[in-house]
Amino acid sequence: MAMYATPTELAGRLQKDLDTYSATQALTLASGEFSGATETWFAATNVTWSTLIGYTTAVDLPFSPVTAVSAVRVNGVAVTGFTLRKNGLYRAAGFGSFFVSMPNLFEADLTHGYTTVPDDVKRAVLDLAGEEYETTVRNVRSESIDDYQITFFDGNPVGPGEPWDVVVNRYRPLAVA
Repeated sequence: MAMYATPTELAGRLQKDLDTYSATQALTLASGEFSGATETWFAATNVTWSTLIGYTTAVDLPFSPVTAVSAVRVNGVAVTGFTLRKNGLYRAAGFGSFFVSMPNLFEADLTHGYTTVPDDVKRAVLDLAGEEYETTVRNVRSESIDDYQITFFDGNPVGPGEPWDVVVNRYRPLAVA
């Protein structure tokens, strides 16, 4: 899993020296959580995706954003003449066999994900990693001894700006009904 920010950037965000191992772990976890929530990767990823289809002129791909499709096969036979539009493939002649009632195995070799991490994503991941780094098992932000006092995290971002879940919604693919 790629980290969407560096331990040095996290140290700057929190304005203190950090344990590099713990900062790396917090950033890796926060980046993974952000990617899972957005259903989007912020590093180009190559995959072969397959599904069963009937005859259709369009196939929606479950990745966002799809940046390239290098090959398409239906039942192991290469298909050409398709067009990538947003996160779907279109072909006027259709995919699959119109006369066969059995499902067709559709396979696509594709690349998905952003090639760079946008600034708002980096800031949201830094906020999430900052909370992860600062949080102990009890979710404690700070403790004092004299006149005992304890402060807990409340789930808000570490610094100013949008909460990470608001940024998540900006990158989550839209559901098409």
